[in-house]
Amino acid sequence: MACEGLQGIVTEPYENGRSWGDYGPYEWTGAVATIGVDPDNAANAGITDLRLAERAADGRVHAEADIRLLAPAGGGNGKLLVVVPNRGFLGGLPFAVGTPFEDFIAPCPKPGDGLLLEQGWTIAWCGWQWDVKRSPSALGLATPDAPCTPQPMRIEFRPDEQQDSHSLSDSALIFTFADYPTVDVDDPDAALYVRTAPEDEPELLPRDCWRFSDSVTVTIDGGFQAFHWYTLIFRSSRNPVSGMGLLAVRDVTAFLRRERHVTEALAFGVSQSGRFLRQFLYEARNVDEAGNVVFDGVFAHIASGRRGEFNHRYAQPALTHPIGFANLPPYDTSATIAPQRARGGLPKLIQTNTSWEYWRGDGALVHVDPDTGEDLPEDPDARTYLLRGTDHLGATALKTMMPLANPVHLLDTQPILRALLIALDAWVSDGTPPPDSAVPRRSDGTAVDRDQVLQRFTDAAKSRGFHVPGPSALPLTRDIDLGDQVADGIGRWPLRLGKAKPALVSAIDADGNETTGVALPAVAVAVAVYTGWNPRRPVPGLPDPLYEFVGSRLPLLSDRPIPPRDEYEQAVHAAAEALVVRRLLLPLDVDRTVTEALTIYDDLVG
Repeated sequence: MACEGLQGIVTEPYENGRSWGDYGPYEWTGAVATIGVDPDNAANAGITDLRLAERAADGRVHAEADIRLLAPAGGGNGKLLVVVPNRGFLGGLPFAVGTPFEDFIAPCPKPGDGLLLEQGWTIAWCGWQWDVKRSPSALGLATPDAPCTPQPMRIEFRPDEQQDSHSLSDSALIFTFADYPTVDVDDPDAALYVRTAPEDEPELLPRDCWRFSDSVTVTIDGGFQAFHWYTLIFRSSRNPVSGMGLLAVRDVTAFLRRERHVTEALAFGVSQSGRFLRQFLYEARNVDEAGNVVFDGVFAHIASGRRGEFNHRYAQPALTHPIGFANLPPYDTSATIAPQRARGGLPKLIQTNTSWEYWRGDGALVHVDPDTGEDLPEDPDARTYLLRGTDHLGATALKTMMPLANPVHLLDTQPILRALLIALDAWVSDGTPPPDSAVPRRSDGTAVDRDQVLQRFTDAAKSRGFHVPGPSALPLTRDIDLGDQVADGIGRWPLRLGKAKPALVSAIDADGNETTGVALPAVAVAVAVYTGWNPRRPVPGLPDPLYEFVGSRLPLLSDRPIPPRDEYEQAVHAAAEALVVRRLLLPLDVDRTVTEALTIYDDLVG
């Protein structure tokens, strides 16, 4: 039994013991799971450096994972949703509406409208990142270090304002993570590179202009400059077994299935944690040491065609942007889940991406050939959806504080995600297939090159007062050479980049809005253009690359008249009802999405 139990359990009433539907009051539990895995068990094969870690007297390698559990006191409906925390944070109550953004980092989420609570779901969160600084609001993993000869690794960062120093981690803003200490503060072979755009050739900086001020901090003469990308190659004195995080999620879920007599278990991950779930399936981790299936269904949101630094030597699970193990093939769905299909225990899979992931250059790789860009056949056990005109960050007003060239939009994808979760549940529980995939395709002309779309916007930009990135400022997914030990989880740095992959996006209509995917009513009946791209604000002497995660709200490219408000409301309501018919919107969310569209209308039209 790999999960040996929960320690330090603290249980208290949730929302002061409030009852939810027919399932009675909920309880909120915090605990630490003790994990013990057998390095010789086939289910644990491929966990980098697991065999190098110290074994306990029982022959197992041990770790601890932070756990939060929200469960109906009366047992509930027998269904379990396991949320993979994003950088340690709970991220709020999944699939609830009406919760504040600050709930993302709260130690106990607010219930919002309590959609899943009304239905009697048990919801669990499991810490899996060794580099999370564990706290009541940040769930992490205590995993052993594996001894090895120090080898080169890399740290990469890009400050948005000048910094005097940077830690040896991917820490930034509200996210701070554990460091990789340098093995030698005077290491003459350490190297620091700089570039001013993602696709620029990096420049090697003189060794005498920068230094390690201590074992976990790097400094540079004159400071690290805003909007410059820095890559540091150095050797570290520690080597956490990061892949234990994959096993922790697997084994905690298997434990909860047994202990709580769960009949159905789904997994949910957003962005980084969605990429974690793609890697989980790529490594065929959905069967535990005893041969039991762990998840019946998996929902990966805004994970795109990537995985992550979740299981290799010197892995940095928290990494957001740097190219490396996260960018290795395969990208498409069928190839990614093929190892799990071969081993058995393949869950049903739903993947949703926003337009931003497509504009980043890897969204379409989920469903096209990475060499030709041609459509790939639909996998029978998966569905994929582009959420038209939306972006990675969604409805948060934090976007208005970013250094962006264009106004932002605050489109909320939560209503569509809720409907797709219910569809995934039905697919798993009674075999009802979810709605057909909705993505751009070459075969019907809806998938096109980014340059083709940008030209349309470039022609209109000056007269309509917005900014467009140049084609050279767009990120690309490329062939990656990490050395001849990459299959063993050991990379060679600096990496080498090769041929670019196709970067396809949705075609646009006469207004400038995307034509393919699932459209919120505000996008389906648009009074503005909603894009998945937004350049960084212009900076003299620097290029204008896309800013990460954020889209634009722009004037319509056409001169068509805007309808009166009552006609617009009728059209928006009809668009919402059409989504309900397609099972892409719940009836209870019709008014919410109509109100969102009308709010935008009133803001723009008055």
